[in-house]
Amino acid sequence: MPIFSAEQLRTIGTSIFLRLGVPVEDAELVSELLIDANLTGFDSHGMIRLPIYSRGIKMGAVKPGAEIRLVEETPTSAVIDGGWNLGQVVATYAMGVCIEKARNGVIGLVTVRNSMHVGRCNTYAEMAMREGMLGMMSVNSASYVAPFGGKSKQLGTNPLCFAIPTGKEPPMVLDMATSVWARGKIMVAMARGEELPEGIFMDPNGKPTTNPDWYTQGGVLRTLGAIAGYKGFGLSLLVEILTGILTEAGTSNSDEYRSRPFYGGNGIFMMAIDIGKMTDLGRFKSKVDDLLRKVRESPIAPEFEEILIPGDPERRCKERRLREGIYIEDKTWRDIVALAEELGVPIPDPKS
Repeated sequence: MPIFSAEQLRTIGTSIFLRLGVPVEDAELVSELLIDANLTGFDSHGMIRLPIYSRGIKMGAVKPGAEIRLVEETPTSAVIDGGWNLGQVVATYAMGVCIEKARNGVIGLVTVRNSMHVGRCNTYAEMAMREGMLGMMSVNSASYVAPFGGKSKQLGTNPLCFAIPTGKEPPMVLDMATSVWARGKIMVAMARGEELPEGIFMDPNGKPTTNPDWYTQGGVLRTLGAIAGYKGFGLSLLVEILTGILTEAGTSNSDEYRSRPFYGGNGIFMMAIDIGKMTDLGRFKSKVDDLLRKVRESPIAPEFEEILIPGDPERRCKERRLREGIYIEDKTWRDIVALAEELGVPIPDPKS
């Protein structure tokens, strides 16, 4: 697999988006967030998405520069129509509104419909966290996941993200799918020619498989929790209700959602809580620090080397990849090169 610096990938990503008619600020934003996903180890939400987004723009399903409208608004809430603009652009705007609502009151709550894929949810929850707030973000997606006890695609991967501010400790950022894996990780495994871990995937008959090629032949992801998969199933249903029904974006298994010509998009539910309006912010951060520190320092099970807090693996991966570069799967890079050549965008040489 070729290795590139973040700047190399940022440049080619921005250039491709610009050639496709994406406004400059939006092209830079989306490219930056794709690269950040790669840097933090979420290759499933990184440059592998560039050819997919580009295909959506070409077919007119993704509408760069489309108006983002406030449909309904109260002092503490808003309903937003993203106009099928790029999801990163829509979600960044929406969380800005959410933060302002929380700042003027205590809680901001925003729902979004007609938005394309937003990328990693952490981006937007962390926007609130940096303002001294508790940030929460969730989305649904096209159906890739079977319900607990079922074998057909009924649910999205339906991630949940919470970002919690801290004092001296690194922030706690929990960003997780309610399926065992994100759908994009199956895409990455296919691109790399790798087998899947056991317990992730089922073929169309509901039989476990480690072959990612079933992804294009009716295979389905399982809900989070293995033998306790009913818990992940319950969380996934909750996300569907918040992001598919409350938002009017449509549930993952609805005829409306499945009839869309491209990718389905994301229904979005987000919330920001101004911690300083509920308790002293400094004391809150200090107590979170104490909690995380005690957890880290607690006894370690024999098969483990340390206890990691949510957000730790991503921070470490980012530090390493900023030094060493970002690996791009050969297939993904071939797709990006073909797109760049079609649009007349210069192609960088890999670092190695």
